[in-house]
Amino acid sequence: MSYDFIVVGSGHNGLACAAYLAKAGASVLVLERSARVGGSCSTSEATLPGFGHNICSVVHTHIPTSPVYRDLELERHGVRYVYPQHLRGTIFPGHESIVMYRDTERMAAELARFSARDARTFRQLAEDYGEFIESTYLPLMYSPPLAPSVQSAQLERSPEGRTLLQWQASTPVQLLDELFENEAVKVHFLARMTVLGFPPDQFGQGWICLFRILKAEAPICVGGSGQLATGLRRAVEAHGGVVRTDAPVKRILVRGNRATGVELADGTRIEASRAVVTNVEPKKSFLGMVGEEHLPEPFVTRVKNYHSNGRSLFVLHLALSEPPDYRAAAGNAAVNTAFSQEMFGGSVQDQVRAYQEIAMGKPPRMEMLQVTLPTLFDPSQAPAGRHTAVVWQYAPYRVEPDGPAGWSKVRAEYAEHVLDLWQSYAPNMTRDKILAMTIQDPTDTERHNDNLVNGVDVVGDMTPDQMGYFRPFAGWSDYRTPLEGLYMCGGYCHPGGGVHAGAGHNAAGVIAEDLKLSKWWD
Repeated sequence: MSYDFIVVGSGHNGLACAAYLAKAGASVLVLERSARVGGSCSTSEATLPGFGHNICSVVHTHIPTSPVYRDLELERHGVRYVYPQHLRGTIFPGHESIVMYRDTERMAAELARFSARDARTFRQLAEDYGEFIESTYLPLMYSPPLAPSVQSAQLERSPEGRTLLQWQASTPVQLLDELFENEAVKVHFLARMTVLGFPPDQFGQGWICLFRILKAEAPICVGGSGQLATGLRRAVEAHGGVVRTDAPVKRILVRGNRATGVELADGTRIEASRAVVTNVEPKKSFLGMVGEEHLPEPFVTRVKNYHSNGRSLFVLHLALSEPPDYRAAAGNAAVNTAFSQEMFGGSVQDQVRAYQEIAMGKPPRMEMLQVTLPTLFDPSQAPAGRHTAVVWQYAPYRVEPDGPAGWSKVRAEYAEHVLDLWQSYAPNMTRDKILAMTIQDPTDTERHNDNLVNGVDVVGDMTPDQMGYFRPFAGWSDYRTPLEGLYMCGGYCHPGGGVHAGAGHNAAGVIAEDLKLSKWWD
């Protein structure tokens, strides 16, 4: 049994890569160990029949505007998105709020309720950098990363670029202190970073904060996140590709310095005449399926040092009889219908302290809450008049002194504590309005998808040493590996975790160039 390409793992990046290769005329096999495709793009009835819950991903910020959506004709394969009118609402302990809008003037007016100066600053940022972000953000995501020297040389050519270089070296907190005066405005924009797992006081991430200030979207996949996975599978199969579930790969076969195929857990061997592409996280791919003996020692060291130690998520999946009505809506009605409500305390230092507690293995007692109700925008995900909610509280993977096992002792109490915190902002969310609840602590997240090592939902920490040219490893950010015929395409590659299929798209491009395939999408 032989195929041109074998893709190991059917997460959305693996499926996207496979669909590009299949549409180029290659024979492609995707192997998935579980009974379903999609990895973290999954929707299931986690609480009650008829209530669809998105287990690991809810919003797919870049998919609808990506080349992947267009190239693979995902709408034709049943993928459709809806856009909430209001983006994100930050709610403060005093029940004031800031709602994020797409329109610059509307957003500036929202900020002006807190600070006229900060509103002017926001307008100026949009004028100075809005076009730059629009013209570079997606191209940077959907192409292999630039070397730091090349990126710096390009930015050095303009005053705005040189400012970006300085901001790049700073922390999000430093950047916000430089730009804005009002604490509520700072908290609102800092939340744009911490929702992605970026520590608020980490150096080397300042300019990413600028992207998050000016660029926001919240598309929701109709039918749930699992529908994206289904559409991508259809795209693979529409061009002759084969997707097999319940087919765990035990080994990637190597002959000399070349990957030649795979061996399944049942002993079946399948040849890949052109290449194997792994969508599985680095340690399992290279230390487990390939084996250290087939890899250069420096590369093995890089793999062993790849880290997933950042914040995780404590998640409550809720079936509700009605949507929450926030106290803050009395003064800002739009907050009730924003894509999400984010309650991260009243000061920047609240977020800093929460992240410090998480680093020490202490589940924060203060609110680090993000809540969204997909059914406000896509009623198909619940019975008529009912709703699903996902409540995220930022938390550690290890609960000291017991480590990951500590969650078994505290999860029930912590779930009640999180509900109490939420109810203090949305008083109608009494226990009788919760029809059913499923708790998902960080260890559950890892069990659901063990590519999310330590429950880190972006497939490895998004820190300066694991971003861009350094993701996953310096010198190996171009989706190639030391073995001929073996490529990487997972969220541990540039542009990183999240649902955007950037790594799958980019890996397919590199493979097509290396192996002289028709790069039909250029």
